[in-house]
Amino acid sequence: MKVKRATLFDYFEQESAAFSGHFGLATQRLDADRPILYHAEDIFPTASVIKLVLLVEYFAQVAAGRLKPEQAVTIRAEDQVGGSGVLKDLQPGLRLTLHDLATLAITVSDNTAANLLIEQVGGLASLNSRLERLGMDYTTFGRPFIFDSPADNTGAPLDFLGLLVRLARQQLINPAISQKMLDLMRRQQFMEYIPRYLPYHPFATEYGLTQTVTVANKVGMLPGVVNNAAIITTPARTYVLVIFSRDCPDPTPDPDNKGALLVARLSKRVYDYFHSAES
Repeated sequence: MKVKRATLFDYFEQESAAFSGHFGLATQRLDADRPILYHAEDIFPTASVIKLVLLVEYFAQVAAGRLKPEQAVTIRAEDQVGGSGVLKDLQPGLRLTLHDLATLAITVSDNTAANLLIEQVGGLASLNSRLERLGMDYTTFGRPFIFDSPADNTGAPLDFLGLLVRLARQQLINPAISQKMLDLMRRQQFMEYIPRYLPYHPFATEYGLTQTVTVANKVGMLPGVVNNAAIITTPARTYVLVIFSRDCPDPTPDPDNKGALLVARLSKRVYDYFHSAES
């Protein structure tokens, strides 16, 4: 199917006019220098997508020898916070390694695990210093994760496009570390958004199916907000796609939320574009 760039932007405009909130999108093929940007410099609550920056800082400190993945942390009752994840429901006193915390923060977006890892990497000052070094000028890490307080962690799709392009090219920290980050992101369990309408099966291995598309991604959700940042690899090419949204009044906290469906539709249209002769 041939999809022209102008037609793609027409589609974005149609979706924007029909959407009750606001969205921004940034995407780029790894074998191309020119990104496709739509409101990509607009500021949105990042929700849990900003945990990718925490992951970079954690692995950077591991690579520098300041942190050891096997170091153990004890979960206290006062550490447990609401929102996504499983640690909030477990008994205090559990001991987990830093690698466990990083895994939970990405794969199930565990807020308690992320907050504990924030403490271990040196707090918000370290994370904002990392943002500066990454050149993510539109993004601010303003507070640890509290589900009902989205305003202090904000960013733009353009920043996360640059981050994931570097990651996909294995240029973050070093190639081995980049690969470890990608491995964690491929195990992220919220797959109903960017991957939803793609030829991707989250349990292909378990079902004995051939997986032709792989997705390494991070989702973030809050009331009125559905965000997804992903690296998609197909037999033909690899591309990065970042979609942020805000101000959607749909209160349903499930994959059929209007923001969630918007992200899935936009993803499918971008996928079709990159597989057309015009892209």
